[in-house]
Amino acid sequence: MPTTPPGFLILDDALAAASVGDELTLAGDEGRHAAKVARIGVGEQLLLTDAPGRQVLAEVTAARKEQLDLRLLADPSPAVQRLPRLALVQALATGGRDEQAVESATELGADRIVPWSATRSVSVWRGEKLAKGRAKWEATARAAVKQCRRPGIPAVDAPVTTSALVEDLRARAADGALVLVLHEQESVALMSLAEELRGASEAGVEEIVVVVGPEGGIDETELEALREAGARTVLLGPEVLRSSTAGPSALAVLSALVGRW
Repeated sequence: MPTTPPGFLILDDALAAASVGDELTLAGDEGRHAAKVARIGVGEQLLLTDAPGRQVLAEVTAARKEQLDLRLLADPSPAVQRLPRLALVQALATGGRDEQAVESATELGADRIVPWSATRSVSVWRGEKLAKGRAKWEATARAAVKQCRRPGIPAVDAPVTTSALVEDLRARAADGALVLVLHEQESVALMSLAEELRGASEAGVEEIVVVVGPEGGIDETELEALREAGARTVLLGPEVLRSSTAGPSALAVLSALVGRW
């Protein structure tokens, strides 16, 4: 049974104007991993993916110490433009649960991920942690892209406070985005919006944002601010899920309802 070629990321625009037969070099962290860790050799094939979602098979023509020389075996597929886009606002959590959420959300199709420093977040990013935390989430998302072979690399936004998040969501909702806050005490179920979500693309909805709170839940003041900004609170299901699984579970439901699956 043939195996799927390993996936690697192109983090620049090299695939934008590339075509079959073109040569390029896989360098940097990706090239180092391919050459030194994965030990990929001449004649082997790779699946290359860039941020907008272009993908192409390439063959290794030369294996160097920390990079690979490649030849494209086809024209890259077009950049992916899936509408509505899916975004996850994930509150910072402890025990690596927020990183688990980032990994699963990436596999399940998130196009944008936002780290949120909520009132009840036990984990706090300050000073150097702001950049390091975001970089870690970016690395987690990229690793998940390679594992699941999905087109496109989700953007990881800069971390936001509640006030910044509220203003951002207010602007997005005014532009037609659908903002859904998962809340365990809500009576309106996510699935009750099934028909609306199935018709979201036809209705011109370009983005659906899912907001997930920290382990202790979303503070009531925050909840009211989010609602006032145009968000709608919904119940995902009868079980109370961890912060690591709530967002990805909602994204799986949305992927089915908006026609991605």
